[in-house]
Amino acid sequence: MSRVLLLCLIWLCLAPSLTGCSRETLPAGTVATVNGQPISLRLLNAVQDLSYFQRAGTSLELSVDALRKQYGMALASLIVHCLVTQELRKIGLEAPPEQMRTEEERIRADYPAGEFEQALLETQMDIQTWRELLHNQFSLKLFVDEVLSRDIHPSLEEIAAYYSRHEEEFSYPATLYLRIISGEGQALVESARTALLEDAAAFLPPGVLEQKTAMPKASVPEEWRKDIEALKPGQISQVKQRQLQHQAVQLLEEMPAHRMSAVEAYPLIEQALIEEKIDEKYREWMEQAVQKADIRVSVYLREPPAPNGAGEK
Repeated sequence: MSRVLLLCLIWLCLAPSLTGCSRETLPAGTVATVNGQPISLRLLNAVQDLSYFQRAGTSLELSVDALRKQYGMALASLIVHCLVTQELRKIGLEAPPEQMRTEEERIRADYPAGEFEQALLETQMDIQTWRELLHNQFSLKLFVDEVLSRDIHPSLEEIAAYYSRHEEEFSYPATLYLRIISGEGQALVESARTALLEDAAAFLPPGVLEQKTAMPKASVPEEWRKDIEALKPGQISQVKQRQLQHQAVQLLEEMPAHRMSAVEAYPLIEQALIEEKIDEKYREWMEQAVQKADIRVSVYLREPPAPNGAGEK
């Protein structure tokens, strides 16, 4: 679903000759309309601000063209949500207000008293805008669950064919499940090793770090290979100095190489096929919805015209 949604967003915001688009002036505070339903600059700024926070810490382009594209993607997502909401309303599946209130209460309950409102302030978002965005998310989920997923039941033949095409994806190498304990002093790590030999769930002394990891047997570091090969599940290697720390490794479990049978892989394959079919239905619906829709976008968010002679030879 997310992959197709992304493709549709890129198509919506970058296609310069999108059917139904207009360059006419829109009312103040409105950045687009979808079949007459306005999309406000306030809501667009909120979506763009949220995407900015999600990108925090990454390298951001600050050119006018980059900002136009970022706002274009945010606007495209709002256009998609308008189309989805209108489709739900048309078939009588609009999100019930009581369910929206229940969802809001559930989200608020995850925050200590007063911190939900503080979180909104930090993102410069008012409660009305937040509720509109929540409604968009709820509507999209409702559309997937009640419209796109309807009557999708992969057949046994489809599941068998998928397994044949992707058989290697269900093959797994021999895997080791390890626990590594480390600390600055040898005596400290020795005491932790002794405690774990007596009780696998023992509390480790302060100063001893514990790391549990799973790795293919062929990927075990050379420095650990001989020690681990001598262990049986539950046993712990001797404490050794590794660089600036003392360490020991415990073999928790060894899983031999294996390949899932078609019966074992059935639930995974069924879910993969369902997602593929949902993507296909979504793509077909989106193409039809966009072609039929009257989508009017502010000229300020459209791609600027190419310079005279651009692309000419």
